Amino acid sequence: MLVMTKRILIIEDDKYLRLALLEILSQFGLLEEASSFKDAQNLLLKNHYNIVVTDIELGDGLSFELLPLIRRKGSQCIVLSSHQEVDFIEKAYSAGAQYFLAKNQMRLQLPHYMNLLCHTHKKDLDLFFENDFVTVDENLKKEISKLAEVNLTNRNILITGPSGVGKSHLGKLIHKLSRSQGNLVHINCSEIPENLLEAELFGHTKGAFTGAEKARTGKLTSASKGILFLDEVGTMPMSMQQKLLKALDEKTFYPVGSDVPQKIDFTLITATCEDLEEKIQNKTFREDFFYRINGISIKIPSLSERKKDIELLVSKFIQNSPRKFIMKEEAIELLQQKPWPGNIRELNKFLERIHDSEIGIVRKEDIDTSLNNKEREVSLPDPNDILHLGLKSYIAQLEKMAVEASMKRNQGKVTECIKELRISVSAFYRILNSH
Repeated sequence: MLVMTKRILIIEDDKYLRLALLEILSQFGLLEEASSFKDAQNLLLKNHYNIVVTDIELGDGLSFELLPLIRRKGSQCIVLSSHQEVDFIEKAYSAGAQYFLAKNQMRLQLPHYMNLLCHTHKKDLDLFFENDFVTVDENLKKEISKLAEVNLTNRNILITGPSGVGKSHLGKLIHKLSRSQGNLVHINCSEIPENLLEAELFGHTKGAFTGAEKARTGKLTSASKGILFLDEVGTMPMSMQQKLLKALDEKTFYPVGSDVPQKIDFTLITATCEDLEEKIQNKTFREDFFYRINGISIKIPSLSERKKDIELLVSKFIQNSPRKFIMKEEAIELLQQKPWPGNIRELNKFLERIHDSEIGIVRKEDIDTSLNNKEREVSLPDPNDILHLGLKSYIAQLEKMAVEASMKRNQGKVTECIKELRISVSAFYRILNSH
């Protein structure tokens, strides 16, 4: 959101380029224009501008000589040029320009960099980490903050970290940071059977296969001009990795059953809790696909590595809870000592049990009692429970308990849990996501 109406000065001696700039920049504030070095100098001396967009070569001088004046007046500056010589670029930045853009890319790139200059990033990001992605981990905040400073258009972002740390949550929040004009299209690769995943991603024509009674738009098309978020990408079959890689490389794809190519135009975010490099070694993940999706990489540490975040997360939970309760400092300290193999997801489930109890002031002994009750919950249910639960619900309880116990034994390492439980990756995520 713009914090104030910006005053913007456009300096360009070419009439038609100046008109183009007036059209591109009209959404960002009040525009004034100068067609020469002398006119620009006079306007800068008389007025204050929040942002100056200037050509590098003017008919009566070089705008390099204006840059120190622009900087002294407290304005931010974007330099446009047809020249790409290193000395030109270096001179512009040394004189105080914030960004140096090629003229032939200005329609595509200029709005993004104007957005960056028009927003108060420090304030926005502070609110972001206070309200949206709660953390005081400086390294993590630094990595996420970088996303607000680069043009994410058509970029690839890979989010890694243990299960339950908030990868899906962050993926969705990146859409907010990117200020994308398009949709956020989310798909969990672990939840869709292999034989349906291609049609889900690429779409299909009517009659493309048995059951395709009408044409369907795929996620790649729905994400146009926006963000495609592929969650749990580590579970994607090798054959689908190859097809998606080809589409990403060629910037086009064919819907199932169609011979008409469609263009790709989106930012790709992928997330996984699995070790993709280990999967590459085990020949279950394509190395070329990994390098394609691993453009900007963010690793979210486990909650045991972010102990200071626990107090903030508890405070946020209580703040958003209908029933208020007080968590004493001794209780917070005990929570910070626990390993939390299920990370934020597990902590939130625990806090929900506290919320649903009759405890108003939570002390250390209440934490111990609740955690001990949790341990008892994971013991196998009585087979006689089938009589009132039904077989389906009984089996679901067994699955949940087995996965929880395995996660605890293996400290949240998904690959180890899958090996131990001897189930498929998709089955593991089905159980995890359902609980």
